[in-house]
Amino acid sequence: MSIFSRLTHPSRIVSPELETAEQVEAFIDSRALEYPRRLEDEFVERALALGVGGGMVLDVGTRVGLIALKILWHNENFYAIGMDRSGTMVERARETAIAWGLGERAFFQVGDARRMRFKTAYFDLVISDSTLHCFDDPVSMLREISRVLKPKGALLIRDLQRPNHLTMAKHIEEHTAHYGRGMRQHVEAALRGAYTRVELEDIIRASGLEGVRLVELDRHYMAIERTGEGDPNSWIKAREQYL
Repeated sequence: MSIFSRLTHPSRIVSPELETAEQVEAFIDSRALEYPRRLEDEFVERALALGVGGGMVLDVGTRVGLIALKILWHNENFYAIGMDRSGTMVERARETAIAWGLGERAFFQVGDARRMRFKTAYFDLVISDSTLHCFDDPVSMLREISRVLKPKGALLIRDLQRPNHLTMAKHIEEHTAHYGRGMRQHVEAALRGAYTRVELEDIIRASGLEGVRLVELDRHYMAIERTGEGDPNSWIKAREQYL
């Protein structure tokens, strides 16, 4: 972290993930609100515009799986694996996939993004929304993502920016209003655990991720993004030749 950033921003505090039953229920309740729903839809739209029209999607930190499922809903050429460290979240994601009629194309599992049990260069699109701040060693996460992502695969990782000293309290109140009072504790932890732009630039360099750009989406969010290309040898396309 640069000297300027240390002077202007509070020190980062590692953000715990949603773990208790009350936290999980508060998160699920927040999904019905207009702001979180709009953010999800914007993320899905951005991911679908990255140049890959089908294949395997990996959703790192999938929580209840809504973003992965919305991608499948909009594009029948994708299959998805969603991974989360919370067994409770994964169970909810599986239930939602079945309710949406996507149980045969969406698969959810408990796992650690720093040690993924997937083949190298397996995924056509890797996504992760608002979970990077949960890691105290994000370089390990990004290195694993780089390993499992195809050389011409697309990438979209979005997360909060950590506010400076002067605006932290204001941002906490704004996000609490958007997500509901039940999410206040998580909102504050997420904002205090988020990275600054300078920190993310250093993390990206250390991870070895290639061809990515760091984009400021608005005053709250940044995205690590890479456009990709469809893979003519995708196992999904190869399978379709015999159906």
